[in-house]
Amino acid sequence: MNDDRLTGLLAALRTERMERTADQKLRARLENAWTAHEDRSGLAWRIRRPVLAIATTALIFGFAATTLSAPGDSPLYSLRVTIEDLAVPLHRDPEDRAEYLVSLLEQRTSEAARLEATGNALAAGRAREIERQTLRMVQQNLPVAPDAVDAAPTDSPTPSPSPTPSPTASPTPTPTDPPAPTATQRPATPRPTTAPPATVKPTATPTPKPAATATPQAVSFTGAIKNPDGTYATNVCVSFDAAGPCQVVTTSATFRVTFSGKIGQSVTLYFLRTDGTKTYRAYITKTISSTYMDVGIVLLRVQ
Repeated sequence: MNDDRLTGLLAALRTERMERTADQKLRARLENAWTAHEDRSGLAWRIRRPVLAIATTALIFGFAATTLSAPGDSPLYSLRVTIEDLAVPLHRDPEDRAEYLVSLLEQRTSEAARLEATGNALAAGRAREIERQTLRMVQQNLPVAPDAVDAAPTDSPTPSPSPTPSPTASPTPTPTDPPAPTATQRPATPRPTTAPPATVKPTATPTPKPAATATPQAVSFTGAIKNPDGTYATNVCVSFDAAGPCQVVTTSATFRVTFSGKIGQSVTLYFLRTDGTKTYRAYITKTISSTYMDVGIVLLRVQ
């Protein structure tokens, strides 16, 4: 069969009409096939939709977990730092915010030290810069502890009694015989001796060394508070000034105050609690020796 004959047969089919019975059967078969296809497609989509949602959620959580645990030499470390910094305002309580900032500073300091130990200078430099930025953030958000100034009592000098001069007996003059004349010899004139000139050695002037200044850093004081009867106290205001605002109001028997201080600095904490009828106060003065100090038990007294 050549192409001309095939073309002619196809053209003849245009005028042919199918029987009504065959036409209805063919239409029914097509409709049934289409309905079955729609049913299969709908079931597959209903199954596929939750699977896609679960897969997308797992992908998002996996990416977030990978980002939040990215090390300092990872390209995701900058994104991790940004996410952690954006979470700072979410900590409404000042003490919670201080603890979160201190934990960030400790984690980033250890990460920079780890990178320096492995010899990755480029990543270590970036980590140290992030550490300095975190330290500035900590200093901006933490209260600065004032220096404790204690006025030392000075003793006034007592005038000592001056000794009374006692009378002394005057010596009694005794007669002496006049000396006999003796021949006076002429003394010999000594010759002057010339000493060699002394050599003056230059004295070395010591070069003054610059005094090392302590760097402010995050410091935490922790301890427990007790009432005069020995029971643990709550709702105690802890501040740096006897009349100043509360840095922390305790909700349990223990307290923790985080602030910006220097090693060797003396800090005074004041404690105040009122129960409506009585006022209880106490204060302690401690010298900062480390970034975390347990000050022990603070005993309140009735004022």
